[in-house]
Amino acid sequence: MPVNLPVTWKPEKARTIELLVTNPNTKLQEIATEVGVTKATIHNWMKDPEFVEVFYQKYMVTYGAKLPNVLNSMIREAEAGNVQAGRLVLEHSGKLIKRVEVANNQSPFEKFLNTQSAELQEIDAIDAEVEEVEDFIVLPERPIPVKQEPTKRQELKKYNDKLAKNRKRREARRWRDRSEAVGVPRPPQGRQSPAQRKDWQAKVIEKEIALNKVPYAEK
Repeated sequence: MPVNLPVTWKPEKARTIELLVTNPNTKLQEIATEVGVTKATIHNWMKDPEFVEVFYQKYMVTYGAKLPNVLNSMIREAEAGNVQAGRLVLEHSGKLIKRVEVANNQSPFEKFLNTQSAELQEIDAIDAEVEEVEDFIVLPERPIPVKQEPTKRQELKKYNDKLAKNRKRREARRWRDRSEAVGVPRPPQGRQSPAQRKDWQAKVIEKEIALNKVPYAEK
């Protein structure tokens, strides 16, 4: 029974159906090249329920036309002593029921669709990557901060802080020299509290008085 194609179909779509039916092992890219469309176009057609239904009907017509020859070949094999061929003939005629799992009892059309699923999934992955790239948002470049010159007030504060720091260093050095001159050990390393520093300085002064030493600051 012939299968009528929808009148709205373009010749490329009808030709694709013919190639898929007559050459089920052909890759989609080869069919796309021969028909003159992209692989993605055939991929979209395979998602169309109308396309799949027409594909299935035409495939079953073609498949059914081959069954008599196949069955005759199996009968000849069975008559020649091929037990497996005889089993298949009996199963086909309904004389022998074979209990199998439904998942393993696939029609040739279903097997063909499974062979094409890998290619279709590959296209889905490519489409997903393209969509992901298209959704990527390029952020504007971060502006480079402009270094501002310090004001005169800031420069003056920096200068005064430096002078105060140098004064503290000179004072600390003078006290170390005074303590070494009278044999008073330096305070332990680390930050000293004001009370600890005063106690240490008092010991230095006391030792200077005992030794009648002129303070370092008065030399």
